[in-house]
Amino acid sequence: MPPKSGKSQVSNPEASKSGTPKANSPAPEANTATIDANMLQAFRDIVKEVIREENDGLREEISRAIAPIHKVLDDCTDKLRDHGQELFELDTRVTATEANYTELSNKYDKLVQKLDDIENRGRRCNLRLLNINEGLEQGDPTKFVADLLHELLGGPNGLEKPPILDRAHRTSAQPSAAGGRPRPLIVRFHYYQEKERIQRLAREKGRLEYRGNPLLIFPDFSAELNRRRSAFNEVKALLRGKDRVRYGLLYPARLRVSWDGETKVFDNPKSVKDYIDSKV
Repeated sequence: MPPKSGKSQVSNPEASKSGTPKANSPAPEANTATIDANMLQAFRDIVKEVIREENDGLREEISRAIAPIHKVLDDCTDKLRDHGQELFELDTRVTATEANYTELSNKYDKLVQKLDDIENRGRRCNLRLLNINEGLEQGDPTKFVADLLHELLGGPNGLEKPPILDRAHRTSAQPSAAGGRPRPLIVRFHYYQEKERIQRLAREKGRLEYRGNPLLIFPDFSAELNRRRSAFNEVKALLRGKDRVRYGLLYPARLRVSWDGETKVFDNPKSVKDYIDSKV
């Protein structure tokens, strides 16, 4: 019987030892988990603080860096605003200047036309004589021209006496060299009707000669009017020699054309050419 009780005493302490550690084993693991969570939270807080400080520092550096850029941009904005206002004012002035230019240009053209008309009205009593050798007038061109015209255009149905001239003179160009073309003679008649009669007699006479040279008599027009009248030379050459066609220049610069009984007056050579093309 005693041995049975000993076995029971031995087995009971082992059972008690083996049961106690199993009941207390979770405590160290919980403590470790709590420490790890606290450390992780502390690390997170430290990282957040570092990032916040870095962000604040970076923000301050950026603010300091872009402050001059903001100032430059503000200055540029002010300058652009000023330039825009100046451009608007300049555009207004240019528009007004263009309008004034157009108005002044029209007035200028009218004044040029009036001036040219006044100049040609002042030359109404003038004629130009070409191909008269220099020096023949012997110091008195007025008397020389009057006697010359009476000699060439006198006779029956011609000049009964030398015409009355106010003056006669060579053009202001430099005298040509020996053998060169002589300068024209400008002749001013005292009476307009007498000038017109001499032009008519010269046309009726046809070819005039003096001292072996052909003498040409033309109206004394201004350079501008001569240019406008000369513009018709090409179309006059086209009309020359055509059957049943008569033409002539009218004052100041218009061409009258009579073709097969139809008479038209043209102000520019192009319209004459178009008319010729339509008739051919």
